[in-house]
Amino acid sequence: MKFIFSIFAVGCFSGLFAQVDFPVRIQDFSDEFEGLIDLNDDDTLVVSQYDEYVPEYVIRIMDKKTNSEALKAYTNGFPDYLLNEENEAVPNIKELPYGSQSVLIYEDYNFDGIKDFAIMNGYNSCYGGPSFDIYLVDKSRKLQYSEGFSVLSNDYCGMFQIDDENQTIHTMTKSGCCWHEFSEFKVINNEPKVIKIIEEAYLSYNNFIEVTETDYKDGKEFSETKNYFPMEEMSSDIIFSFELEKSGKQLIIYQTEKILNYVLILEDEEIEFYFPQPYYDEQNQETVYENFTYDMDENTLSFKNADAEYEIYESPEKVGIKVKTKGKTYDLKGKKDTITGTLKDLRKPDWDNILYNNF
Repeated sequence: MKFIFSIFAVGCFSGLFAQVDFPVRIQDFSDEFEGLIDLNDDDTLVVSQYDEYVPEYVIRIMDKKTNSEALKAYTNGFPDYLLNEENEAVPNIKELPYGSQSVLIYEDYNFDGIKDFAIMNGYNSCYGGPSFDIYLVDKSRKLQYSEGFSVLSNDYCGMFQIDDENQTIHTMTKSGCCWHEFSEFKVINNEPKVIKIIEEAYLSYNNFIEVTETDYKDGKEFSETKNYFPMEEMSSDIIFSFELEKSGKQLIIYQTEKILNYVLILEDEEIEFYFPQPYYDEQNQETVYENFTYDMDENTLSFKNADAEYEIYESPEKVGIKVKTKGKTYDLKGKKDTITGTLKDLRKPDWDNILYNNF
């Protein structure tokens, strides 16, 4: 399972390029409309739900058929590096989530078969990314500002994504490197309504990814949280692992700094069980990790919780884990041809939560 945790770098999208000659025509994007960017020489004051300000630029959309102004909008900035050799602003560039996005994006947002307008109002979305005001176009070619659709750009990370096949809208937002939220919307009565939110959070104490999926249906909210082990990212920290014969589940022993960890994962990297389950000691103001015991003579690693005792074994002939619970012992054998690493790497006393031969 792939996750999006990576370095997020938002560039400075405007003001770093050559001098722009105004007015700037917006390159042809429609048979019905044309656009122009100019300086806001009138110092028009704009009052929006986000701010009150005097923007630098004015954007005019003209109706070609009537030769009249269909829209006058304002912006505090636009990507002046997206100009062609004729000093025209190139429209409809939408590189999601963090790439270039044009001052004007012309596509159908409410799935009525008529293309609408996304007009950049500045760089007010997350981490100074581009933000847009959305204007829906009706059958008579009238443009109407939509607060509901505009929120999907201004309150998230840049412009949203359109899925024409499923008629859904998708947004993303984030906080730092370690928390992301992905939302899915349906258009109901010409307004976007959330139907699903997926949150991904990185858990630093054991390097798990916590995924919470919330679905909204018939006025009700259904939520489920699962933990995942990021196998690709953690591969260099795995000390010992193998697959179980019958279930195909994968048993993994890995390290986080000087802490040893055990995890049992399903095929899609979902975590079924893990140890230790750390807790914070308020009195001593420290995180407490439960201990493993490593038997050097038998080459076994054991641990226990309130429900069972576990013993992982490795020998030239066999590998597996024994689970003792309610007076019974179950021997879950592993596939030898799936082994990576060895328990013998635990012999070095480099761990904060391993007892050696019970000492």
